Amino acid sequence: MKTSLFDYVLSKDLIAQNPPQKRGSTRLLVLDRSSGKIKHRFYSNIPDYVRDGDVVVLNRTKVMKARLRAKVVRTGKSVEVLMLERMSDSHGEEVWHCLIGGAKRVRIEDELQIGSDNIVILQRDERERGFVVQIHDAMSVMSRHGHVPLPPYIKRKDTKNDEVRYNTIFAQNLESVATPTASLNLTETLLREIENKGAVIVYVDLVVGLGTFASVDTEHVEDFKIHHEHITVSSAAAQKINEGTGRVWAFGTTVVRTLESVAVSKGKVTAFEGETDLFIYPGFEFNIADVLVTNFHMPGTSLVMLVSAFAGREHVLHAYEDAIHEKYAFLSYGDSMLIGDFEKALGMVNGTCTREKSGTRA
Repeated sequence: MKTSLFDYVLSKDLIAQNPPQKRGSTRLLVLDRSSGKIKHRFYSNIPDYVRDGDVVVLNRTKVMKARLRAKVVRTGKSVEVLMLERMSDSHGEEVWHCLIGGAKRVRIEDELQIGSDNIVILQRDERERGFVVQIHDAMSVMSRHGHVPLPPYIKRKDTKNDEVRYNTIFAQNLESVATPTASLNLTETLLREIENKGAVIVYVDLVVGLGTFASVDTEHVEDFKIHHEHITVSSAAAQKINEGTGRVWAFGTTVVRTLESVAVSKGKVTAFEGETDLFIYPGFEFNIADVLVTNFHMPGTSLVMLVSAFAGREHVLHAYEDAIHEKYAFLSYGDSMLIGDFEKALGMVNGTCTREKSGTRA
């Protein structure tokens, strides 16, 4: 399967640079994955599609202030450190994998100064530009000195507002360097409306790494080696999913990857904590996810491939073409898609695509 099949042309002016003024006010493209029919609504309309007995699964990971500005003590030169994941912890001295912007300026055993705190470079990591470093109480250092690691396609510096808006309202576990964007616009009101429809809300964890932004750099999809991510599905979460009498909603590609990684049979999952390297692309057979909420993704990425596996490549690319025509906002702070087998619920008659007045963005 050619990787080029998942490319499309995205204009830079459609990439959202800021969150909407109010959570939940973004637009929603509703795609029926069987027929390919489309309806344009608002994110706040999501509860309209929820049914009694549905299980709504959310990723509660929280974004670290993982971007640190440091000075190389040996030379006085400035570098930027992006903390990615903790590798070990002994007596308060933590070992982390990180990336260093300006890596040519550093050597093994260099000391990097961040305010009154220090990072020591232990060795190069086998991953590109990666390093293994030692730091004392990294979370405290990031809390005091760190910046929100906004995606590379957001061309501005982070602000205090991003600390709140680049996280979901239910984020708990401070581990990720990117947010589960599909649920960024969920509000307490929307969650209550979902529960009032008779749905059960379940939380899982997938630690989102930089690999989520990576383009597939092989000519053929099957040759691509996807990144690993840490997932956790508790026994309580697995039980609620298995006991559900309706559809399973996955809010985001991270939730899809988590659920399908722990599937043991059609509609059943098991509790699990560990790494997943599951690569979902067209031809994949879904066992758990019935409905997907997701943002619009960069061309040629594994995320577009996952969504195409769920809804069909032609349907997805047609929906992207329609979203571009309608000037939807793309990527992390942008608008969303709702995908499922619910054509009758969409109010579509004889193939007519219903359009409603679009909202405005900041």
